[in-house]
Amino acid sequence: MTRMRRGAIGVVLVMGLLASVVTLAVGAKLAGEKVRLGVIMPQAGIFVDWGQHGIIGAEIARDEINSAGGIGGLPLELVMVDDRGDPKESVTLTRRLAQTDRVLMIHGSISSSSAGVMYPLSASLKVPIVSPTAAAPGLTDKFRPWAYTMNPGAARALGTGLAALRKHHPEVKKATVLYNQADAISKAEATVVMPPTFQQANVELLDSITFQTGDLDFSAQVTRALAKQPDMLFLGSASREAALIAKEARKQGFKGPIQGGVATATPDLVTLGGDAVEGWYTTTYAWNERPIPRMQTFVKKFLERSGGKRPNSSGPAMYDQLFIAKTCIETTGVTNKPDDLESDRDRLAKCWAGLKGYDGAIGAITMNEVGVNVGQIWALTVKKGVFTLSE
Repeated sequence: MTRMRRGAIGVVLVMGLLASVVTLAVGAKLAGEKVRLGVIMPQAGIFVDWGQHGIIGAEIARDEINSAGGIGGLPLELVMVDDRGDPKESVTLTRRLAQTDRVLMIHGSISSSSAGVMYPLSASLKVPIVSPTAAAPGLTDKFRPWAYTMNPGAARALGTGLAALRKHHPEVKKATVLYNQADAISKAEATVVMPPTFQQANVELLDSITFQTGDLDFSAQVTRALAKQPDMLFLGSASREAALIAKEARKQGFKGPIQGGVATATPDLVTLGGDAVEGWYTTTYAWNERPIPRMQTFVKKFLERSGGKRPNSSGPAMYDQLFIAKTCIETTGVTNKPDDLESDRDRLAKCWAGLKGYDGAIGAITMNEVGVNVGQIWALTVKKGVFTLSE
């Protein structure tokens, strides 16, 4: 009995020592003077509003993290660069951040066009990269475990948006699509996602009409779109073109509902479109009216920095991304030593691959087997100039 008690005490002591070692490892100060993470966000181009909101979200997270002691006892430094929404520049900056600046991981960029060229490069360089917004189907599929997106994807989003529209407009039986053929997500929405989505909903797709980035006059496209007398329009576009098309459609007498793609769920659509986008339908995975303290505290800080603009999904998604990065760095054995950069990146990639149910401002964040967040999607509509939950 005495031997058994001594053995039990020994086991307890060993377990206690192991626990203390683990605690010390998790809480230990990292090597170096700071933790560096890369951020690629456009500050010009068709997705400038998304890039600006992403930067603000990242800055809020950085400041909160640093005021609470940093990451592993070190201050967080964001190496922020502007790709201007140009995929070629996105590639150049991905390489620079990975090889010259030697950041632990990269957050960005915004568009699916940029993600489509950044993700294969990140896999080649073996640096984890997470986009807050890229949503085209299949972007991350071949690049596990290095590429991730916080956006649950266009397929789920657009199906949710169409269901909300038809709930309030059961008369809708025919649709016309207008889309930006030069933008990857807009093209994917119009040519890959919406045709089967319409078919499943028993909505006839009458026509698909294209335009280009930078177009300002949409009178010809709208005239063609309305000639077949659709019950609804679907616009695959960024906010500026979407607002201009909506104005032209209302000018030409169209009174039916309009559904926008994932890039239209931004306050800039309302600012640019005014009355023409009243009743607009779209979706988001980062609803800024979500009634929880973390989101509302974030929104309050965002409003102070944005001059009163409410955030689109890029802001809170970037905010959550940096806190997830902090958790991964502090709990997976990352050392932050220059000689351990390759192994540190590998640890971070595996941490993101295993992310399950992280409680973020945008909701529960879980990465599926191909690196896409499977979180909640909210259907929105514009009422009195504000995106509100479509019920």
